[in-house]
Amino acid sequence: MSLIKRLSLAAASVILIGASAHAADLPSKKAPVVPYPVQKTSNWTGVYGGLNAGLGFGSFTNEGRDVYGNPNGGTLGITGGYNYQMPSNWVVGLEADLSLGNIKGSNTGSSEARYLNTIRGRLGYAMNETMPYLTGGYAGATTHDSFGGSDVDNYHNGYTLGGGIETVVTGPWTAKVEALYVHLDAKDIPAGGGTSGSDLGLIRVGLNYRF
Repeated sequence: MSLIKRLSLAAASVILIGASAHAADLPSKKAPVVPYPVQKTSNWTGVYGGLNAGLGFGSFTNEGRDVYGNPNGGTLGITGGYNYQMPSNWVVGLEADLSLGNIKGSNTGSSEARYLNTIRGRLGYAMNETMPYLTGGYAGATTHDSFGGSDVDNYHNGYTLGGGIETVVTGPWTAKVEALYVHLDAKDIPAGGGTSGSDLGLIRVGLNYRF
């Protein structure tokens, strides 16, 4: 092979190698891969505890309507419970709370609900970080009743029904708002004044920590 042919082949090889390298450096015409945003989800399973506060109002039953008037006031308490989130996103749980209260009515006598407690089941549906729920179960309250110069403390058994919505605030913290109907059975009014129970509405907010 002559020198000229050898030089021509070498030059052609250099040109081909250079063209390939240049092509590799060119920007790709393919569209950039855009990652899909990761949807934030929350698992509601576990133990939790926190605080609650609310307002109560309603009416007394039986002779209590005339003796005690209409009750209203506030509550402040503690909450604890457990949730289990099923694969279908339904959430079942058990919740209990104990509150101090001053839900009071007065007329010719007076009655004040000073302690309230509930033990309730909950059924909710997890919508990622928000959970609407229904709730119901046992309710009880201790009242301080006065009439005709006599005072007595009564404990009333009853039940509660209601619902609410709970949402994640940040990390393990959640906040909720709920409305409850509470029925309490009748007990004796002091000094032979008859009997009285109550039908109450409670509007409460709460702040919980999931452990």
